[in-house]
Formats: sequence, structure tokens, C-alpha cells
Amino acid sequence: MPKAFPRGSWRTPLKYFAAGLWLSTLLLVATGAKAEDSATDPCGSQSGEARGIDRLQQDVFASVCGTARFFDSLFGDTRSYADDYRETYGRIGLGLAWDELEKFRLDGNARFNLHLPVLGERFNAVVGRESEETYIDDTFEEYDYLPGSFSDDGEQEWYAGINYVADEGRRSSFNIGAGIGLQSPLNPYLRARYRYRLLARKDILVTLRATPFWEREDGVGMTVGADADWSWNDRELLRWTNALTRSEVTEGIRWRSRLAYHHGLSVRSAVRLEAAIRGETDGIEPDLRELKMTYRRSFLREWLFVEAYGGAFWADDERPARRCSGCALAGIGFDLMFGQRYGQALGRDDISP
Repeated sequence: MPKAFPRGSWRTPLKYFAAGLWLSTLLLVATGAKAEDSATDPCGSQSGEARGIDRLQQDVFASVCGTARFFDSLFGDTRSYADDYRETYGRIGLGLAWDELEKFRLDGNARFNLHLPVLGERFNAVVGRESEETYIDDTFEEYDYLPGSFSDDGEQEWYAGINYVADEGRRSSFNIGAGIGLQSPLNPYLRARYRYRLLARKDILVTLRATPFWEREDGVGMTVGADADWSWNDRELLRWTNALTRSEVTEGIRWRSRLAYHHGLSVRSAVRLEAAIRGETDGIEPDLRELKMTYRRSFLREWLFVEAYGGAFWADDERPARRCSGCALAGIGFDLMFGQRYGQALGRDDISP
């Protein structure tokens, strides 16, 4: 999606400052930054003897869980729901990427889902640092989380919002969200999201989605998508994702398609092969093609992952300096998870400390 600020503007040096601040914060916590423990606080660290990455996960969870409890206290007494705040979950990622056009980039992502039982079981708050295509337009997928790929449309931005789950069923879900992108100037947004899941066969799941949205920069828009997952055994998955986005600032319709093959090598590691293409009607079609292979493995703990990828891309642009044919790309990153949602995905009830 076109952005209001070009890459060569004042935001370019700012992103390097933000990346350095992000890395410094993680290193400070990992080396044992002091956290406040309390035997009566369900968000407090559970082991004062933890060090290194265990202390990192504990302190991140305690901070996010405590934020959820504080925000929820604005709506009533939280004492009756103390243990419920441990349903808060999230993840943080840090990636170093390189390609022949932009050279090296260091950047971080975060996504924290805050449980709010006092406000209501249907409400949750979300705080994170991602691209607008993730938290507003519903264009990117959960598995492609770490930052740094040349195919990312926009810069990572901090944002905060609140969601209301109007309907959550086995086949469909519908929620409404509002929030603000913490950039300069501030970028408020509204969006609704509907998803419908259809089991075409016992091994093929089709997901249809529609996301109307409004934001200050891009105005009114809509993303529609169709995804298909084919899993013929418990180690292999073929995923085809497609999305169309139209807003007041796009030239025609922005489209993208990605085909990815996932193969589990063991209970701790997997590899992903993917091919992606995108373009814009009434603009350049296509403006990016990409081939990439990613290796992902749990590292030291089951909730900490390392990813490494390499590949090539073909980029077209109105600016000659942004064009590339068969250019190489590579990157490495870390992904830390906590909470019940990701614990269940990893085969446990919870991976909170």
C-alpha cells in the first residue's frame, strides 16, 4: 500500500534509532533488569532465581499482564478476576535482514493481546509494533511474523487498540476494532473483520475474510481474502493465501498472492518454501516477485525460536533505484512467545512463566 512518507524522508534515520532502542531494551531485560515481584500479584514473576532468557520471558509477561490489569481497573474492581489476567498472551521478535537494494536493516516486532475480564469477556486490548498491513488491513499471516523482508510494504509502527468480539463460532468470527497508530502525526483507525471457515475436504480448510477499514492516512478501504490450507499428514502443509485491498489512495486494487510449503523436520524444527507475487491494477503489475526458503527451530527453550532465510526477488518501480532483477536477500531473527494461546499451539496449556 502506498505510504504518505517516502523511504528517503526523515523517517529513515528514525527507524535506525528505534531499532537500536528496541535491541537495547531487550538486552537490558535479558541481563537481569530488576522486576517487582509479589506473592499476591498473578502477573508477577514466578521465580526470583530465573536468569537470562527465562527472566526475559518472565519480565515481558509481567509487564504486559500488569498493563492489562491496570487498564481493566479503570472499569471496576479487578480483585475477583486476578487469575484471569494470566490469559494475556503475546510475542516479540527481532530480525536482521539484508538485500541488494536496502543492504542491512535491524528491526523488531511486538504483538501483545491484553485480557480484560472487568470490561467484558468479549473485549480485549492489543498493543504492538507491526506494519499497517498487519494490524489494520489484515493482509499478512500469523506465520510470517518476523520483520525485515524486502516484501514488507510499510515501516513497523507502534499502535494500540481495543477489540470487541461480536461473534466467535466454529465456522465464523466477527470482531470490531478501533485504535491509533503511534506515529507522527498520529494515525487513528477503525476496522471490522469477518472470517468464514469451510472444510472443503477432511484435509483442506478454506478461509474467506473481509476487512473494511478507515484510517487517517489511507481513508476508507476494504481488504478481501481467500486462503486454502492443505495438510495431507501431520508434517506437511501447503498454504495458498490471496488478498485484494482497495482504499482511497491506491491506484486501482492492490493484490498479492503467496504459495508456501511447510515441512516439519522434527518436533523442534521446520522449513518453509514460498513464492510470492504482488501488484496494483492501474499501477505496476506485478511490482514484486519473491522466492524464499526459511528454516525455523526452537532454541534453548520451546517458546524461543530462531529463523534464518534466504532467497531472491524481482522488483519493479517507477524509480530506477528501486528496481532489481534476481537480487539476493537473507536474514535471521528471534521470536519469543508467552501465554495460553501460543502454549496450546506448542502442545502445552500455557507457556507463561
